[in-house]
Amino acid sequence: MKTTLIRLLTALIPVKRVRKRLRRRLLDSERDRRMASALPVVCARYAKHEEECRGKLLRGERLSVAFLVCDASMFSGEPVFCKMAEDPRFRPFIAVAPRVTRGDAFLRESLDKAVGSLEKRYPGKVEKLYDPDTGRAQTLDADIVFSTVVYEDQTLPQWTVERLSERSLVAILYYGYGGLFFTNEKKTPFLPNIVLSWKYFVSNHATGDMVKARNPALARNTVVSGYCKMDRLASVQPHARTRKRVIISPHHSIDREADGLALSTFPLHSDLFLKLPEMFPEIDFVFRPHPLLFPRLATGKWWGAEKTSAWRARMESFPNVEFQQGGDYFATFADSDALIHDCGSFLAEYFYTGKPQCYLLADASTVEKQFLPFSRRLLEHCATAATDGDIVDFIRRTVLAGEDPRKAERDSFAAREVCINHPHATGAVIGAVADCLA
Repeated sequence: MKTTLIRLLTALIPVKRVRKRLRRRLLDSERDRRMASALPVVCARYAKHEEECRGKLLRGERLSVAFLVCDASMFSGEPVFCKMAEDPRFRPFIAVAPRVTRGDAFLRESLDKAVGSLEKRYPGKVEKLYDPDTGRAQTLDADIVFSTVVYEDQTLPQWTVERLSERSLVAILYYGYGGLFFTNEKKTPFLPNIVLSWKYFVSNHATGDMVKARNPALARNTVVSGYCKMDRLASVQPHARTRKRVIISPHHSIDREADGLALSTFPLHSDLFLKLPEMFPEIDFVFRPHPLLFPRLATGKWWGAEKTSAWRARMESFPNVEFQQGGDYFATFADSDALIHDCGSFLAEYFYTGKPQCYLLADASTVEKQFLPFSRRLLEHCATAATDGDIVDFIRRTVLAGEDPRKAERDSFAAREVCINHPHATGAVIGAVADCLA
């Protein structure tokens, strides 16, 4: 109620910049007050749950473990789920909650898609938590909950970490690599779902140090485990190919005011992207936009539906282009020779392949405004491009001519600072859980 009151009162302020700044300050103050009050209560619950779990294990009982997701594509804990399914100590299942932030139609579509795709992969292991026809929500009952839901308003209140802690030990597995951009530094360490979690698993030491420095309350629950999502990549075998294959993956953040995270350079290079398949007929291209890019382009604020549809149809018409819209990308990574993009997690994730990437930057100020010190080090080990000519040069020199003089240095950096515990991050996550319950 307090946050609602703050929003209502600040809405009366006529100057937008002042309104946003004051609202953010008041909301942050209310959030911090709430966390200070809730954290001791939640920690006491966790201590009790730990004792109960130890007792079950001593009696030879299996612990029920729920993996809470809103979207199959954000199921970063999938390797943990699979490994726990083989462990006699655990009985894992997948719990799908609705995403409530984009209206009823999106809720129904995304819920059905997530349940359907996960049930197909893991029949009998998926529980649908919400019926949109009746509005009935199920109680999530488990000893341990692994959640990728980091924002409280992403789903219904009963599946926030604070509420789940009444019954379960709640661990957060971030849905992406994490710790790359200033938004991760400003917002992530203070999100209630992260602050109140039993364990918060992060991908690398730089991120672990950053979140604990920003919010000392995270010193109690942050665990540097590595990025378990990428463990599976090690088992994906590439297909035999005679042609070079390049991924082009543009981000969706074309609206610099609305997004906060402003990475997308697609408007700058969209014409070139349509030329590349004809310029390089000897190369196979995989065009894989962020799922939100084309829906945004199709709005009246940007290209509109007609121009967006025509652009897509033209790209799909090339015989040496595969147009991908979502879905599993590990096989795509494994079968590629290079990546050209301006995305978030892909910047770190492509280091796991050992292959070169070219990161697209609108201008040098993007690095200063958006990138944390760790992600700047990632960029230092990538090619970067600001112009169409830079992109063409990367393709000619690196992809076709094979010039990759910094590969050894890049691989060493990746092993040391990026790919922590790879391909055994999953074991590190389960080991951290087991150690606390021993």
